[in-house]
Amino acid sequence: MATGPVHEALAAVELVDHHCHGVVTEDLDRAAFESLLTEGDVWPGSGISPFDSPVGIAVRRYCAPLLDLERHAPADEYLARRAELGPHEVNRRFLAAAGTGVLCVDTGFAPHEITSPAELAEVAGAVAHEVVRLEAVAESVAGRGVEPDGYADAFRAAALDAV
Repeated sequence: MATGPVHEALAAVELVDHHCHGVVTEDLDRAAFESLLTEGDVWPGSGISPFDSPVGIAVRRYCAPLLDLERHAPADEYLARRAELGPHEVNRRFLAAAGTGVLCVDTGFAPHEITSPAELAEVAGAVAHEVVRLEAVAESVAGRGVEPDGYADAFRAAALDAV
């Protein structure tokens, strides 16, 4: 690992994650974990796991040591260790290692039970702000049955309420 005054100064800087999501609060089986690696469905019939993709290799390279495993630990070993530690401890370790002081949390993507911005802030020891998704505000306003000529004003009011 590189050392010196520049590296020391950079290591002391708290980061801002300008777009993140809450973290999973439940134990995940392999299929559920793999779906989160790609934020998509399981790769049907390909015989290739998302653990073999660049992101899967990076997870095993950088995350495995935080779980007291060797770099590039096999996927089954990695998942077993996550299960052994439990979601709370895994989340605590990863978020502490990230060194992030401010989190801008998008609550619009939640395929599993995840932390709220406040819960994420607590686990990370950081400050969290919720990202307001304008499309969600727009859908909410439209869902209330507002008349077309009143939509702009209703949207503006709802957006201001959301922030």
